[in-house]
Amino acid sequence: MQRVLEYIYLCVVVVIASSCNIDEVVTTSLPPRVITDGKSAYRLTIGDELRIAPQYENATSATFSWVIDNQEVGNDREYLYRAESVGDTTITVTVTNESGADSKSFRLTTIDKFKVYDYTPAPGQFINELKTGGFDGTQTTLETAIAYAERRIFNGQFVSLGAFGGYIVIGLDHSITNDEGYDFAIMGNSFDGSSEPGIVWVMEDENGNGMPDDRWYELAGAETDSEDTIQDYEVTYFRPTDVCMSVQWSDNLGNSGEVEYRKGYHNQDYYYPQWIEADSYTLRGTLLKSKSYDKLGDGTMWVNPSFGWGYADNASTEDGNSGENLFDIDNAIGATLKRIDFIKIQSAVQQQCGLAGELSTEVCGIREL
Repeated sequence: MQRVLEYIYLCVVVVIASSCNIDEVVTTSLPPRVITDGKSAYRLTIGDELRIAPQYENATSATFSWVIDNQEVGNDREYLYRAESVGDTTITVTVTNESGADSKSFRLTTIDKFKVYDYTPAPGQFINELKTGGFDGTQTTLETAIAYAERRIFNGQFVSLGAFGGYIVIGLDHSITNDEGYDFAIMGNSFDGSSEPGIVWVMEDENGNGMPDDRWYELAGAETDSEDTIQDYEVTYFRPTDVCMSVQWSDNLGNSGEVEYRKGYHNQDYYYPQWIEADSYTLRGTLLKSKSYDKLGDGTMWVNPSFGWGYADNASTEDGNSGENLFDIDNAIGATLKRIDFIKIQSAVQQQCGLAGELSTEVCGIREL
């Protein structure tokens, strides 16, 4: 009888143990997972709100933690981010259950609110271009060209100003005050050996009408006092008579040349801006002497050295080679300005660089320092 009881006891223990194991498999949840649409970077302007709402798997009994700069800022399934200052922010959500945890980070870039008031490039290989330039064939008026440029800059993409004289006018939603040191920065896409300098001009809204129709002041740069720098330089560009042709130009010094059509690289019909109705137009500004040179002598590898301080899209060591150039309102030529409201960036060199095409300033954004 004792043996029988011991046997029954062992069977019960085995059954109970087996039941516990089966129950554990059934009730233990799988590790959670954060699911997104693949987008992990967002761009905002000050005052914008962004609701970050990922989808989750296996999160029925999970907890949530949102962290910015090692500080927990929320515990809900979603997070509402308010852009209050310019800069980059990384926010990470971690979802945790009894079986594990999963995290996902999002990069948020906040820029100043801005408006593009004018976009008048010189002819160039990125103008009317349907791929790299981002044109979609609808930029046939100044208004649509401005909207295109504004959208590109908001997304942190470059806007090309074409050959010499091409320009863009941008204003923030507030004045930039002239404080000690640098006051604002302009982002470009330069790097060592590839500088395409742009002259920077500034304007104060003196008449208070919110439009860039007062006087422009050029900001001095490293080449301002050079005997090779030409003030009040003018170039007139002429519409080609047929598709896939170079753009001819002449200047106020009796010189002439062309913006070469780069067949096989940027093969839109025209490099001449399609929203300019006139058969010719003239651009005026300050001309810097080109420093570019053909390294191999066969046109395949041109080098574009930097121009020191004071220019946009310029890989200046004085600006830290950070992809942006720094500017001081105190460098305004012929004026003492307490603040500015508008900024104009203008291509400053007339140079063809073999297979690389024309030298053309590119602008990716502006920020107040």
